[in-house]
Amino acid sequence: MAYKIFQIQPYFDRSEIRNLKKAIKTGWVTEGPFSQEFLSSIKEFTGAKYAVLANNGTLGLFLSLLAVGIKEGDEVIVPDFTFNASASSIAFTGAIPVFVDIRTDDLQINVSQIEKAITKKTKAIMPVHIYGHSCDMDPIIEIAKKHNLLVVEDAAQGFGVFYKGRHTGTIGDVGMISFFADKTITTGEGAVVLTSNEEIFNKLKMLRNQGRPNSGTFIHPELGMNFRMTDLQCALGVAQFKKFEKIKAIKLRNHRLYEEYLKNVGEIEYMKVNDFTTFVPFRVNVKVPKLEELINHLENNGIQTRRMFYPLHRQPCFSYLKYKEDEFPGADEAYAKGMSLAIHCGLKEKEIRYICEKIKEFYNN
Repeated sequence: MAYKIFQIQPYFDRSEIRNLKKAIKTGWVTEGPFSQEFLSSIKEFTGAKYAVLANNGTLGLFLSLLAVGIKEGDEVIVPDFTFNASASSIAFTGAIPVFVDIRTDDLQINVSQIEKAITKKTKAIMPVHIYGHSCDMDPIIEIAKKHNLLVVEDAAQGFGVFYKGRHTGTIGDVGMISFFADKTITTGEGAVVLTSNEEIFNKLKMLRNQGRPNSGTFIHPELGMNFRMTDLQCALGVAQFKKFEKIKAIKLRNHRLYEEYLKNVGEIEYMKVNDFTTFVPFRVNVKVPKLEELINHLENNGIQTRRMFYPLHRQPCFSYLKYKEDEFPGADEAYAKGMSLAIHCGLKEKEIRYICEKIKEFYNN
């Protein structure tokens, strides 16, 4: 397919190239000065007391779970509607992902379903901040305290998103933010793990760096692996971080343009954004009738589309959990009707207008 409009396009300019050249010239290709600057900027921006870098979001979640002591036989509650990595990171610790449904209006975890899923084996809740806004964290924290559970935040899509003034990923015991290619700011691959707990932080340092607190020594007090990022990736991250406010403004403008051009299309249902959260759009996420036909129409007109997440309880890799097909109607509806439209900073207004014209053309016919 020769696409006219792509889903993803990182917002790069000369600043990324300049930083990469500097990293190469100085010889720092593993963790170095750019890593320190990137990590320091993230800590200051998010308000996190402690932070460590990880080489991608999936491993960042895995690292988080290991650091808080999740082990074989434990259960971790996670929404049924999220990217597969949320649950696979749980499975790779030997623990069991336990799915709960989502709300149909904002697509966030349905808090009213959490306590029903708690058993004697439950050790943690993993709320996932979906599509650039926060789920309702206060009642989740309250439930966790009531049942003596840990809270591991999947804030992969939550950079720059604040819940009642607190950055996503800093509210629970530990949280992860991703810097994958389609995220608000990107390092290609990469992530950061945040915590305010010194004990968890010390465990994170050991686990991510071959079982030692610092590089340059060959004494390993504990077992660990290599979860580090490179200075080349962080060189990108430093440049991206400095453009965050501009990136956010462009994405919000693009989201408003979609709303303006599609304002008379009654078939479009936007995701609700609650008052307790700020919003940094992660694509334009809508529910529509005749989804398959609309996708085909857009693709045939050179517009790359993306469906919403396939429910975890239907994933072949989790068939061993033996959930019933109709057990999670909210997640099923989101997949059956949900579509994500491009919102990246490279989009021109005429391209957004073209996408919207093709959507209107489809429903008018």
